[in-house]
Formats: sequence, C-alpha cells, structure tokens
Amino acid sequence: MRVEACCTALLKQILPTLDPQRQGLCLDVGVGTFAFYCQMFAQLGFSTIAIEPLPIPKLRQICQRHHIQLLETCLSNQTGTQTFYGGQFARLGNQNFNSLAPDWFGSSARSQQVPTIDLPDLMEAIAAQQITCLKLDIEGWEPVVIQQFADLPASLLPKVTMFEYGGGTDRQAGAKGWAPKFLEGTMQCLTTLQQRGYGLSIMVDYCHGTDVNVFDLQTMDLNPANVFPPNAVYGNIISFYEGSYPQEAIAQICQRYRGGVINWLVSQLVST
Repeated sequence: MRVEACCTALLKQILPTLDPQRQGLCLDVGVGTFAFYCQMFAQLGFSTIAIEPLPIPKLRQICQRHHIQLLETCLSNQTGTQTFYGGQFARLGNQNFNSLAPDWFGSSARSQQVPTIDLPDLMEAIAAQQITCLKLDIEGWEPVVIQQFADLPASLLPKVTMFEYGGGTDRQAGAKGWAPKFLEGTMQCLTTLQQRGYGLSIMVDYCHGTDVNVFDLQTMDLNPANVFPPNAVYGNIISFYEGSYPQEAIAQICQRYRGGVINWLVSQLVST
C-alpha cells in the first residue's frame, strides 16, 4: 500500500465531510521533507499549523504560499528544551528519522537542543477552540503526545487523529519500530484513544497486498494481532472522535493505492 498517498486521499475526502464549515484547525506535527499534509489541509480551506523543529526551505515556501503558521518546535510532554537526535538510514543522515527518542532505530549520535511544548500548552498558545485533524509523525514519540489527550477537555479532542506506527522491519521480526517498547507505545496510543471515546479507525500499512483494517476501538480487544498482520511494516492509523465515514467509501479510496510497490530501500528512506 502506498501509505502517504492513500492517507492523503482519505483525509481529503473525510475532513470536509466532518467539518464542512472549516471551523477547526488542522495540525501537521512532524512534517519532515516530503509528505506535506499541511499543504493539503490548507488547500482544503482549513486554518493550518505546521510543527517542525528543523524545517527545510521547501516547507517554509509552502507555509508562506498557503498562509500556514509554522512553529519551529517539537511537540512533547514538557515545555522548554530537549535533546533532539538527528536521523539516519544506511549510515547516511536522513531528516525524516529525526527523533526525541535516543533509542529510536533511526536516531544517530548527532544531537542538538530544540524547543519543545506540551500538548495543553500548545492548545493555549494557538488559542484553539476546535481541532479538526491532528497528524503525528514523530518517530517513536507518538505515545508521549497522545497520552496527553487525557489532559484535554472533550472540546479540544481532534475530530480525526492520525499517527504513525512501526518502521524498519515487519511486526513478526519484533525489532526497530516493532521492538517491544515501541509496539507497547503504539498499543498505548490506541488504548488512550479508546478511553477518550474514539471509535472508527483505519489502519493503512505499507505491506504489499495488505488491505486496510477498519475497526471500532470501542468494541475491539486491543491486541496487536487484532490490529496488525504479522507482515505489517509501517503505516498510519486514522481514528475518529464522535464521527464516522462509510466503510465502502474507505475501501474504494484505498483500493487505488494497493499497487505500485516501491523498492524496499526507497521505502525505508522516506518512511517512518
């Protein structure tokens, strides 16, 4: 499955349906260098905020062109500064693997101090009244952010939350993004969302031939085997808060992206 293309197509259809008046903000957290969800949000007519501590020139240009607010910080569990580890793949620097987690499989020994902000403080800083979509791609740090949903009032829970999981190998290998610590973190994300009332969820995985897994968090027994196939590699989970979308429409959108498998090396250079 072509993960980012599929998820972009899904959100393009889903978000205007859930918030036709564009009353909520859309947040692209961990923008990286190639999958500019913030641009898509803005093109849909949503007020958009991009959160990326080390923005590349192209992101700055996109933000200027589409009137996107750019916050050069990391979303974390504390407001202040933290150590940020430069990403690498195949011993080459790769900004898409940058992480606050020193033990993330894509983290290198290169580090620097960056500003950080926790989720409640972010909501106050941007004067949020309603969040339509929160996209998280922050290299193993997703659980640190999502667990703070417990500190948000119901009015500020994103209508749609999308977060990344896995990476580096497949689930059955139990390493890298699927190492016990990070798999436990992924499951904790789902547990927190379940406890806060999220329901319909869509898993979109890179693995060739894998269909999207559409499930209801409110009725699911949260076990990794119920969510991910053994050969799951990496992908995104999209979860709805007090909203829904027809499963037939989801399947129809995703069907377009099942083909065109990208070479493994290329996928690792741009994934997670």
